[in-house]
Amino acid sequence: MSLHFDRIDEFVAPARIAVATDLTDTDYLLPYAIAQAGASRASLILVHAVLPHESSPMEGGAAPYYDPLRMDRDARLMLEGLARSVRDQGIDCATAVRHGFVPDVISEVVRNSSAERLILGTHGRRGLKKFVLGSVARQLLEVIEVPVCTVGPRAHKDTMTQMATILHPVSLGGMHQASAALALGIGRQFGAQVLLLHVVPPAPAATRNPGPGFAVAAEQLNQLIPADAVSWARAEVRSAHGSAVAEILAAAEETRAGLIVLGVHAPAHSWLPGTEPAAYKILVSAPCPVLSLRVNPSPLAPDVERDREASPVSG
Repeated sequence: MSLHFDRIDEFVAPARIAVATDLTDTDYLLPYAIAQAGASRASLILVHAVLPHESSPMEGGAAPYYDPLRMDRDARLMLEGLARSVRDQGIDCATAVRHGFVPDVISEVVRNSSAERLILGTHGRRGLKKFVLGSVARQLLEVIEVPVCTVGPRAHKDTMTQMATILHPVSLGGMHQASAALALGIGRQFGAQVLLLHVVPPAPAATRNPGPGFAVAAEQLNQLIPADAVSWARAEVRSAHGSAVAEILAAAEETRAGLIVLGVHAPAHSWLPGTEPAAYKILVSAPCPVLSLRVNPSPLAPDVERDREASPVSG
């Protein structure tokens, strides 16, 4: 059982949500943050990291004048203006500007503020898309114990306000109880249908006759739905055959999912540059925000562990 299971209620309805911003992404990031805070009656804390001089981006190879005090002041003024606009909508909002590397700053603020969710953009207009997603989101998914909600470049702005479906991909070899409970809890919160999807990977036998694999998957998926859920949850189970990433993204498009809930198993070696694991591809291409919960595996038989390492989307 995942160590997160006893925190599912606070993950479903967090009391405080941290929002990491590079100051260029607030126009598309804040609507999601406000919608999630409103649903949970949570407060927000807007977080920005002032980068060390040696890591600041350079234009055209020139070394620009770098004034950390001015950057600090400008960031505080901008965040405070945004916080006032959030408060005008009835949501408590604080700000935090810290100097340091982005993952370190965000991790520290999440920990010290007792935030129970982190919202992070994966693209910015300063050409930092690759830096933010590759260097920050990956590292945070490895170290942060609370769910991380990433808003990618293809996320539709209306998905959080018109959330009819929540998609939860389930890899039956993973620690899926906690992430399934998270998906069902958020579905209850938003009055949304929850689709539990398992993708049977390509294999000669499965290609000829996927029926037995689908039957086994349906049985195990249904076991993730509590017996009393009929009174408070609208859940559906589905199996597909093919590439996990392609089938997950296709299901998200078909159902116009407002949120994808992922259980992510990310051993350090699977996040090396160039490996592009399944979770990374989904974060980049999803048509809606992705809420990732890092799951902690228990000791498994070698063949099961090998399968999990091949696909870090754990359900």
